[in-house]
Amino acid sequence: MMYVLVRFFLWVASKFVYRVRVTGRENIPKNGAFILCSNHIHSYDPAMLAINIKRKLRFMAKKELFQPKLKGIFFRSLGAFPVNRGEADITSYRIAMKALSAEMGLVVFSQGTRLQELDVKGAKGGVALFAIKSKSPILPVGISGNYKLFGTININFGKIITVETETTRVKTEQIEQIMEQVMLEVQKLI
Repeated sequence: MMYVLVRFFLWVASKFVYRVRVTGRENIPKNGAFILCSNHIHSYDPAMLAINIKRKLRFMAKKELFQPKLKGIFFRSLGAFPVNRGEADITSYRIAMKALSAEMGLVVFSQGTRLQELDVKGAKGGVALFAIKSKSPILPVGISGNYKLFGTININFGKIITVETETTRVKTEQIEQIMEQVMLEVQKLI
């Protein structure tokens, strides 16, 4: 319930603060699990994605955002869950896989942090790993623009990328190939 209320409030607020242009909305899956992979230029990116996708999303977010405890409760109520960046975090992996098995959308900023310039080669492999393990498609998204008052924000949803594998066994070369393909698509959408 909190997710719906906050999403509505953010949607209304964004109409007064920014000019948001969205393309490719028809590429967003209407049902079933998917992994949304986007660049990350501003702390408002998750909110902009949530208000422009009608389905409920789960967000991987750095664990530091969940302190103090009250702030953590707020972010969790919005579908975010903490991830310990820089190390294998089994708990966040399980939460992500559970969201995908429940046929939800999972948002992953594969750079692991906010960057003004996309680093195609610097993407972490989580998106590919989740896609292989859950057999979920990947939705590439490019966000660009200016988050200043009355600035224009462009959100471009690309075409779904389906990862075809014969096994759920993960190989490093396969992860790298998938991530390069996805990040090149994100780069085109920016």
